[in-house]
Amino acid sequence: MEAEFLAPETVEEALEALRGDGALALGGGTQVGILIRHGLLAAERLVWLGRVEGLRGIASLDDGLEIGAGVTLAEIADSALVRDRHPMLAAAAARVGNPRVRAVATLGGHLAHADPRQDLPPVLLALDAVATARGPRGERQIPLTDLFLGPFDTCLAEGELLTRVRIPVAPPGRRSRYTRFTPGSEADYPTVGVAARLELEDGAVRRLVLGLGGVAGQPLRLEPSELVGQPSGPELFDAAAEAAVRASDPTSDQRGSAGYKRAMVRLWARRTLAALAAADGADRG
Repeated sequence: MEAEFLAPETVEEALEALRGDGALALGGGTQVGILIRHGLLAAERLVWLGRVEGLRGIASLDDGLEIGAGVTLAEIADSALVRDRHPMLAAAAARVGNPRVRAVATLGGHLAHADPRQDLPPVLLALDAVATARGPRGERQIPLTDLFLGPFDTCLAEGELLTRVRIPVAPPGRRSRYTRFTPGSEADYPTVGVAARLELEDGAVRRLVLGLGGVAGQPLRLEPSELVGQPSGPELFDAAAEAAVRASDPTSDQRGSAGYKRAMVRLWARRTLAALAAADGADRG
């Protein structure tokens, strides 16, 4: 029997449609469609969110930037506001999959899918992003550090829907960069993804945050406090790269062995930080 298909126009209508067993929210469908076709996911009711205006839009706020869960990755990549405020996020969104995927894949679907190899979660973790979810019990704020529980698993409750993501204002002098290591096709998931955020003061670390993808059952965020106050330079980059390796718990698959991935985490974390430290200016993509 084919699943019932609903296309609500408001968040309230979407939440009502998601009530009950067998209901599944559908954004761009880039992943859900594949899982259903291969019999890995079943639904009695598909709730398409493409008409919900309340999930759209990118807005500048006094305390940061807010992106609707229904905004596509192409819209994030092309947004002048995102490129100005958080170029690392725009640059990462521009490299997901291919143009056809980016044109329909949504931010909310990308996060709810919770594939640990995805590009945007490490970036948003490094930027201290907070998601908003609405469900039968009302609305709640979810730091991205709490959203991901494991492979394809989040803390979202049944009938709960991601509605928007908020990213705090970037502090003066912040530098950030996302690097994805993909030895095969650029359209593939990266073997390792590294999002780095570096704040320097008088040549020393004021704050250093790393977001890592593809190296554990969920994207990771680490902020090695022992490196605060250390001078920027090769020793710092090595220490941060070793911290990234210690935090990682990769598995062996077709992209490489666990040992290989640890080596790539070390290499690309160091390269990314070195590039940031050498950059002339503030927030880099």
